[in-house]
Amino acid sequence: MSLPFEIPPVPDESAKQSPFTPTFGAIPPLLADRQNLINDFAYALDSGPGARGRATLVTGTRGVGKSVMLRVFREVADSRQWLTVSAQATPGFVDRLTTARLPEALSKMDTANTRQTRVKGGSFSALGFGGSVNTETENTAPVTPDFQHQLMRTLEVLDEHGTGLLLTLDEVHRSQLGELQEVTDALSTAVADGAPFAFAAAGLPETINGLVNEEVSTFLRRAERVNLGNLSPDGSAAGLRAPIEAAGKHIGDEALSAAVESSSNYPYLVQLIGDNSWRAAGPAEEITLDHVREAAESAKETMFRQIHEPTLANLPERERQYVAAMGASDGPARTASVADQMGVPTSHAGVFRDSLINRGVITSPRRGQVEFSIPYTADFLRSEQSKAEATSTRGLWYSTQSERASSTAETAAPGRENTRGGRSPMATGLNDAQAAESIAQARKNHAAGTDRPTGPPTSGASSQSAYRPPQQRSTDQGIER
Repeated sequence: MSLPFEIPPVPDESAKQSPFTPTFGAIPPLLADRQNLINDFAYALDSGPGARGRATLVTGTRGVGKSVMLRVFREVADSRQWLTVSAQATPGFVDRLTTARLPEALSKMDTANTRQTRVKGGSFSALGFGGSVNTETENTAPVTPDFQHQLMRTLEVLDEHGTGLLLTLDEVHRSQLGELQEVTDALSTAVADGAPFAFAAAGLPETINGLVNEEVSTFLRRAERVNLGNLSPDGSAAGLRAPIEAAGKHIGDEALSAAVESSSNYPYLVQLIGDNSWRAAGPAEEITLDHVREAAESAKETMFRQIHEPTLANLPERERQYVAAMGASDGPARTASVADQMGVPTSHAGVFRDSLINRGVITSPRRGQVEFSIPYTADFLRSEQSKAEATSTRGLWYSTQSERASSTAETAAPGRENTRGGRSPMATGLNDAQAAESIAQARKNHAAGTDRPTGPPTSGASSQSAYRPPQQRSTDQGIER
């Protein structure tokens, strides 16, 4: 029976595999610009209980390698003969640690004294010969629903054998605040007892910032912060050239420069462009400029699906509008221009700017300017707008250029109502004190997770957002968070 599609042939033994790892949690062939972080963590393990760095929070935007760093930390702990326990901080992770991960760690200790044998009964001959002895084995480290008890029991056994425990939590989120509280309370007890342990957790900037600022635990507030960002140009170049040459191919200076420029020194893009370039080259021994250009275009589409869509779709409505307004600029956008496009005062727009900076979506390179943290965000916005205009639906920007211009004109007209979020302080006749109070209330509402307008409600004003997030993919694999 013939198939209605073509199956690619299996590569022969001479085919060279790509050395790059554009997938979730995989350590790249060359971990550029991260050695100092590795050295600091190793020093913390070697310095004994209470050392700075034994509690570390890793943060950064999607794609910078947070999960990779947790895995690297586990490799460092393994090299010191420490046991490692890891978990995704999804609902129920404390129970999984208590009933499975920690007991499993104890079972790896050959002499952990988790089992003992005792005489149960027997028989003996009158002359002292023959007879038998019956014994039974009893588990002395029973599974218990209490995380702190299980943790301290594990640390006690490890301390007796001159080793320690590294606990790592990935994808930390504030929705699991109760479980995180239980973990940090137990870890605080371990710190007070001088137990041999280290802790590392990874999450997006908004999560880590929120946990540190919340009254979750003094333990977290005192933890070392590792803020992962982009690579240096030299680091990107090394991360591309060294693996290519080690795997048996060559890349020229011109092609390498184009690859580095296309990557914007973004760690995930370095791996993605490297892998795509390798694939584009096929059996050729050299990766050329044409291969890199083809790879970069393909990588951009992958970024749209795996990074931009989930990042922007999860933003509150007004923050999406702020991002959309930024997309109208080539390069850094003026905060005043963004506020004008949103139809709000600059001070009010600052509420959304600050939140987006906290989330790691944008940065402020200099006073009065903002730019995107993730490469190709503006390209993604333009792509979404083109799709929206082609299908007569709302996209990431206003549905048409004329609608956007009309909105801006309405905002600029004195005394006119702003149909995209209530009236501005000028339109409603608010004095400076009232305007300041309105902005303060906006910050309070936004911090609480709401997007309510702060000015007096406008009768009949449209509450429809200028932004509609794209359909988020059912999977978000293949990226370094």
